[in-house]
Amino acid sequence: MKFALPKIPALRRAFTERRWLSSFISALMVVLALFWIMQRIISAPEGQGEGELVLEGINVVQAKAEAPPPPDEMFKPDSAPPPPPSAPPALAQPNMPTVDMPLVSVSTTNIGSVSVPVTLGSGSMSLGGSGVFGGFAGGRGTGNGGGGGGYGTGQGFKGKPLVPISTARPQMPEWACKKNIKGWVEVVFTVMPNGRVQDVKIVDADPRGVYEAAAIESVGNWIYEASKIAREVKQRVDMDPADCAYNWR
Repeated sequence: MKFALPKIPALRRAFTERRWLSSFISALMVVLALFWIMQRIISAPEGQGEGELVLEGINVVQAKAEAPPPPDEMFKPDSAPPPPPSAPPALAQPNMPTVDMPLVSVSTTNIGSVSVPVTLGSGSMSLGGSGVFGGFAGGRGTGNGGGGGGYGTGQGFKGKPLVPISTARPQMPEWACKKNIKGWVEVVFTVMPNGRVQDVKIVDADPRGVYEAAAIESVGNWIYEASKIAREVKQRVDMDPADCAYNWR
């Protein structure tokens, strides 16, 4: 007896179609289940909500504003000021004893003119020398150069221009540096045979009363070439506020 066996390719095709159908149905059921679960999560259960809160009535009470105190009571002091102190009793003026002073007669005496000899040497106090009262006529002195008090005209000057071999930068006044004052000072001085400067005197300045002391101190430290005789020099020293940066003080 012979049995007709189905062919294997036909069975395989039938099995594959059945497997795809069952997979599609299972996936559809999973998707529907997920949609149902999400809907349950986001939707609130019925009958459990609190509902709207309705207020039946609200009474608003307005606070009464207190009336400000009258101006008289605001500035009324707590206590009355103390009465002013009574004036001190008048002091009786003491009786001073009177003193009789004897009259003294004073006789006048005629004093004749007295001649006092005055000798002006060649020291630092001579009119042609240095010092506070040093003149500006070009006279030579032997004292140390300290500068004269005042301004002169420089008449009678017999010197000639000389070039120093060493100069000292002027020490500018701080207040003049802050005001940015520019000017010059003209001086006359004596160059000794050893080249040192003495007897520095002011001839003129612009502006006056600003750089005279700085010029005297600076020129007093200049050095010239040595020579056999003393020489007089007239020099103009320019004062520039840009040199304030080189002050050593």
